[in-house]
Amino acid sequence: MPPRRMGAAAARGEDRIGALPDDLLLHVLSFLPAHDAVRTCVLSRRWRPVWKSLRVLRLTKPQSWGSATKFNRFANSVLFFRSRAPLEELTFETYMYDAINPLLDKDQKNERVKYAQRWIMYALTHNVQVLRVLVSSRLSRPQLRPVPLLRLSEPLISQHLMTLELKSVVLTNNSMDFSSCPALKNLKIRDSKIWVHKISSQSLSRLSVNNCEFSGDICAQIFAPNLSSLLLDVRSGRLPYFPSAVLLVKAYIRLDQYCRDRCWHSNFEHCAHDTCVDCYGNNDRSAKCVLLRGLSNAKNLELAVHSVYIQNRAAAIFKRDMKLCPIFSNLKTLVLNGWAVACELDALICFLQHAPILEKITLQLNGLNYNVEMRESCSSIEKIALPEHLKLVEVRCQKISENVHKFVDILNAYGITSDIINVVEMDG
Repeated sequence: MPPRRMGAAAARGEDRIGALPDDLLLHVLSFLPAHDAVRTCVLSRRWRPVWKSLRVLRLTKPQSWGSATKFNRFANSVLFFRSRAPLEELTFETYMYDAINPLLDKDQKNERVKYAQRWIMYALTHNVQVLRVLVSSRLSRPQLRPVPLLRLSEPLISQHLMTLELKSVVLTNNSMDFSSCPALKNLKIRDSKIWVHKISSQSLSRLSVNNCEFSGDICAQIFAPNLSSLLLDVRSGRLPYFPSAVLLVKAYIRLDQYCRDRCWHSNFEHCAHDTCVDCYGNNDRSAKCVLLRGLSNAKNLELAVHSVYIQNRAAAIFKRDMKLCPIFSNLKTLVLNGWAVACELDALICFLQHAPILEKITLQLNGLNYNVEMRESCSSIEKIALPEHLKLVEVRCQKISENVHKFVDILNAYGITSDIINVVEMDG
């Protein structure tokens, strides 16, 4: 019956959808890209003003406009004609920059982000709660990485901002000082350059830094005492660190081999000089665990490296920190992805003495990682006292080879018995 009534209404030219309340119409339109939402104004006189009161704006699919100038003109018009209603969410993309063929894009490179900061200010002055700034660029050669075009250097000021997502931007000066954003809970940064001295927020609970480059000269500090979830994927530069422990539940740390924290004097190990800039960056980091020190409250921790080569800087950083780490009194699960063998297990064994309630360890041996010479002699290894709650050590590999069996033998020699070891072949 309902379909027949709707069909009859359509035959009589009735707008049954248009008869719905404004709030419901705005909710439906909020799922559409802005250009589709605006087009509804031609349906009838009833629809003409509806889009102007949208509380969720998605300025996306800029390539469909054919040029950055046309897309920018449209975006500016939408914001100009929109009503003064508060804005709950603004997502905007910029027109794609072709970093592979920059000469073809030379004239319009600056046009792509010309109004980006104006749109950000518009959102903040209209009490936006969710703001996504997505700068688009094709991958550059030879690194095949996005090219950040938008530079942000001033701190944001908003009493309402709760979620901020930034893609392909350059962050400098005080841009990561969120002391004037007391409601901020979620911060996501990807494919960006973070050249700041500190990232600070008293309210932040979730931080995701994915495929980002930090400064090679500045050791950024992260002040976020209420942080509960952390994803830190460092592409290059010096590692950020936490001056004090945070209230973490889950942390995922992934480092590239181009990280700059290293010491040429001692083959990536500590050189015992407290003032060594290459080891510690500054005196505050001397003779202490650098990265893991602030993560000691975590319940779930994963440490991963991008490259699997034995003299990997990222693996050396983890190895150094695990030997100097404090007690992880809440840690229940630990995942070492791609570097357990490269560190010859001594760092892991040392770490186990600092994780009293650890229940599960996952050792993921990727690619060439386990095809290395096992230097340990099982007969010379001393057994250790394992965490009493340890129930499972899962060894994940691409193929169960002779070296994997050797690896398990070494675990046995340390006192990790076969009844809690499970070797799993990964798909693909």
